Amino acid sequence: MRQNVIVACLGVMVLLLLSSCRRGEKMRTEELCRELESSVMLSPVFDSLVNEAMHLPKFFRSKVLLTAGTRYSMKREQLCRAKVYLQEAFRIAPRDLKRSVALELARLYGSLVLRDDCTEEAIRFMSTVRSRIVFTREDEAEFYYLKARFFKSINMERAFTAVGQALSLYKGLSDVKGQIETYCLKASLHGVLEEYEEQYACYEEAYRLLRRSRTKNQVKPFYEQMAASLKKLGRHEEALLWYEEVLKELPDSSGFGRYGVQVSEAYSGLGYHEKARDVLKLGLKNETRGGLRNVLLCRIADSFMREGLRDSALVYLKTAIDFYEGYAKVNNLKIPRVMLVNYLNYGRCLWEDGQRDSAIVYLNEAGNKKAESRESQLAQAQVLEQLCEYYEEQGDRQAFCEVFYRRDSIMEEYQSVYDDGRYRRVLERYKNQKLLREIEEMNRKQEETNWWLVLSLIMTVGVIASVLVYTWISWGKLKEHNHKR
Repeated sequence: MRQNVIVACLGVMVLLLLSSCRRGEKMRTEELCRELESSVMLSPVFDSLVNEAMHLPKFFRSKVLLTAGTRYSMKREQLCRAKVYLQEAFRIAPRDLKRSVALELARLYGSLVLRDDCTEEAIRFMSTVRSRIVFTREDEAEFYYLKARFFKSINMERAFTAVGQALSLYKGLSDVKGQIETYCLKASLHGVLEEYEEQYACYEEAYRLLRRSRTKNQVKPFYEQMAASLKKLGRHEEALLWYEEVLKELPDSSGFGRYGVQVSEAYSGLGYHEKARDVLKLGLKNETRGGLRNVLLCRIADSFMREGLRDSALVYLKTAIDFYEGYAKVNNLKIPRVMLVNYLNYGRCLWEDGQRDSAIVYLNEAGNKKAESRESQLAQAQVLEQLCEYYEEQGDRQAFCEVFYRRDSIMEEYQSVYDDGRYRRVLERYKNQKLLREIEEMNRKQEETNWWLVLSLIMTVGVIASVLVYTWISWGKLKEHNHKR
């Protein structure tokens, strides 16, 4: 009896000890997660916190890794490190937590795919994840939404399939917020393909849902995107109405510079160039950001150009050039793309103003600057392309060839280092497939039309033959009747 009591006491002590350890591990996990949330990823402190979690049991370690894997910025090295954390968390996490890790990993792949060669790896994950865990319907809808965001950069057809599945699930759940966000994603897919009618139709449906939604504060307004779609469709007056809605939400005029560009484009589309310039100048008055000040100055110059007021345009372009050269010097920027675009616009304006020799000299100087970044190299190639056009128009074959070879060498250097053609090829492939489907549909309809024509012809011939036979028989009977009389 005494032995049984001793064993029972020992059992209780072991259980209490295990429970105490589990509580301690849980508290340490929560503490690590809090510290990770306040630390910068890839810092020594952050790394040491993740390493401390290696001594915890799998359940708690996976929680720490999930927290660590969600603390990344858009820097490539942080995205790649977050992927490692989340992949390990997905491997060791229990089923309930694995759902959350899977969604976060799908979200990460959507951000990482254009910055790292993880396409095949991500597609395998997207294809197999549903066989390894059981999603709730809410999680499954979010997964398809994230899957569509991922495939937006890889395969447009699969992106549309996934967004359709997400919409169907959100509708079944009566999740208005999810439907709104998914319609906005579908609109962005149409926008990439320059299908602006379909894009605006998606925004209209999202707006219809937003008007009757009780969760308006949880959904980011998409009025700016609606206005942009309308501008692309040439419906500038309607676009201005939506920009008014955007501007109502601004606390003051501090953010007007950015939206001023959009509003001014709508006014320019209606031919109100002076009003467009007033909007841009108002934005310029309050704008302190270097890049946006440069944009506003260039847009004012462009507005003058549209009215043929090239002298005024040259003044604003020169102001933009002087401003951005000073801005680049202060911020230690080496021949940024913006600077080269400014030179290009100034050279074009000189040419159109009749100052052709000055334009060629100016663009030659810009073309000889040392562009180092990816964007700068492309901008410099544009400068040289424009110069080639001007030399060709003047009939200077030798100068044309020299500039063309300079431009060619820049593009060779660019292509040897960068490959930004994948996204373009994805779009071209989708458009080609869509065109082929349209052609097949047209051929099918044509074949159906041809069959109907053949059938109509046969029926017409049959009716005519029947009429002739009937007429012939009737005529014969009539002759026989007359003969008997």
